[in-house]
Amino acid sequence: MVGKSRKELVNGSTQKEYEFFHYSEADHLYRNIIHFADTVLFEYTYQDEQLFLSANAKGQLNMSAFKEFFDTYKDNAPQFGEVLSIEICLGKTGEPYHWCSCKLSTKWEEGTNTPVSLIGKLQDITSLKKREEQLLFQCLKDGLTGVYNKTAFELRVEEKLKGGRIGWLCMIDIDNFKVINDSFGHPAGDRMLEQVGRMLCHIFPEPDLVGRVGGDEFVVFTSTEDVGERAKSLLDMVESIVPEDEGRISASIGIVSSSGKKKENYQELFFRADRAMYRAKESGKNQIAFYNNSWAAIL
Repeated sequence: MVGKSRKELVNGSTQKEYEFFHYSEADHLYRNIIHFADTVLFEYTYQDEQLFLSANAKGQLNMSAFKEFFDTYKDNAPQFGEVLSIEICLGKTGEPYHWCSCKLSTKWEEGTNTPVSLIGKLQDITSLKKREEQLLFQCLKDGLTGVYNKTAFELRVEEKLKGGRIGWLCMIDIDNFKVINDSFGHPAGDRMLEQVGRMLCHIFPEPDLVGRVGGDEFVVFTSTEDVGERAKSLLDMVESIVPEDEGRISASIGIVSSSGKKKENYQELFFRADRAMYRAKESGKNQIAFYNNSWAAIL
């Protein structure tokens, strides 16, 4: 690689400008085009111990972060004919960072096992990574409330159950939610669901799990012993936080304990918590019911 703005990394920080090089017409054209490219090219010569970067590295490449990465691979170069493909994050905590796709290859002296130079390219894939994070979020989280969606919540709870985790599964249903939607409109109903989601995450913070499994149905898995007191706090908060002009709401909560036995599964717990929740509704709503064997007791 040739270029007017070749850079050398000396002692990890010093950069030295090189004099002009002679270009062919094609080289000169490429040198101009690369200013608009999202790909940085580099070459390290083993004999001179010099690292050269293409012109567009300046201003978009964190040099100290890149050197840490490069030092890892310059003495562990790809073998003859091998092209190493990796993804790296160039940046430090609290600073802007770039995700890069990197490809590395080695030039070898003909007929020997001596590496001549290490060549590679870095392509900025930060926007692709952000898109991946957005898609992952959409796969795991409920778009309205930000808590786990039905599928993701079930998978996370199953993981805990397989590990023999003892805990509580809570089923929360908003009472008379359809009346709120019909009387005040779906935007008002959505705002209420958002508030309930935030309240649940506040009352049951991580590592507790909070999910939404239906229109106005939420679920929680917690390992805390004071689950009953937390559930009471939820009932109080749900009653007090909703503005008067958008009606009043309450919640019915069903709770079942997990035994920690490996044969126990999420669907069984969900069924029992659901039965307990309906017992709370049948008893007048705005209540908490605990499932015990085949029946549910009101708290």
